[in-house]
Amino acid sequence: MDNKIIGLINLQGPNYMESLSHTRPMASEPFAGKFRLIDFALSSMVNAGVDTVGLLLPFHSRSVLDHVRSGKEWNLARKQHGLFYLPIDEEGEITHPQVGDIRTYYKNLRFVERELNHYLLLSSCDVVHNIDYNDVLHYHRGHNADVTLVYKTLEEDSAGEGYVVNVNSSGHVTKLTKVKEAKKGDKLYLNSVLMDGNLFVAMVRRAFVQDPNQFLNDVLARNVGHPRIYAYEYKGYARRINSLQSYYKANMDMLELPKWQALYRQDRKIYTKVKDEAPAKYKADARVTNSLIGDGCIIEGTVENSILFRRVRVGRNAVVRNSIIMQNSVIGEEARVDGVVCDKNQEIQPEACLTGSKDAPLCIVKYEVV
Repeated sequence: MDNKIIGLINLQGPNYMESLSHTRPMASEPFAGKFRLIDFALSSMVNAGVDTVGLLLPFHSRSVLDHVRSGKEWNLARKQHGLFYLPIDEEGEITHPQVGDIRTYYKNLRFVERELNHYLLLSSCDVVHNIDYNDVLHYHRGHNADVTLVYKTLEEDSAGEGYVVNVNSSGHVTKLTKVKEAKKGDKLYLNSVLMDGNLFVAMVRRAFVQDPNQFLNDVLARNVGHPRIYAYEYKGYARRINSLQSYYKANMDMLELPKWQALYRQDRKIYTKVKDEAPAKYKADARVTNSLIGDGCIIEGTVENSILFRRVRVGRNAVVRNSIIMQNSVIGEEARVDGVVCDKNQEIQPEACLTGSKDAPLCIVKYEVV
């Protein structure tokens, strides 16, 4: 990709996973045994050759900083360009948070302007995907576009608010509509957009003067007839994370080999924080089927259709089914766990019986003993 492109990832969106953790931002939510949601947006950018990335940090940013650190795993630990942290720097933004993201973009326009880039690649962390941004750039240039939105044609209904695009035969966006629920066949905007950097600066400045408490997506929706806004169809795996149910389903998707292979591609790897762990240990009575088991786990019982993160221990004769168990958790002997999303550092007592469902998984927050 053209090295005159910078990436900007907004981590300040709503926390759809408050039932699991009030303080952990979406970007830091664990996924598929060892990843975090930020890994997908960040890896997609660096895979396309983007060497300058800014992270708009949320107030609770400790977990993001701990995970990304210098950006070494993404080859962003550089003397020039590299990774930039863009934190909240006003007390009022913490004590009296405002709706919208235009104010945030306006305060960080210097990051875009200082690089004198031709393009800006803007993304969020609430969608699991592996977008080839090189293809997006070729599409953008081929259509002489000012703005290119990335969308996915849905194969099933998707609950929760989002934006749906309407495009004509040439790919030009005719309408960008906010909906409460996207339906099968809708073209769902994936919150990834490539646009001219100067246009972004001008658009944000104008919108800030009009109303700083509005969203960039709403600004784009009102202006589809003015700049040359096109839409690029992404045909790979993508799922929006906007609830505990969608988070659970996205993780369970990774137990299906075709979906796993569609997301974790050899030509576009997903990078994450490296942790040197011992391999998982399976004791004599262990039974594991159709599951993802992280490094450092010790399995003495039965695990079926589940995802276990690093250093999870499953006790003797315990049974874990259709569940997501995060790192450093312990499942006691003879316990029964089914349809559960268990946060890290959890201890489930011996002989406990915890049951949820695919549509309503039981949520267990960290540092509790059940």
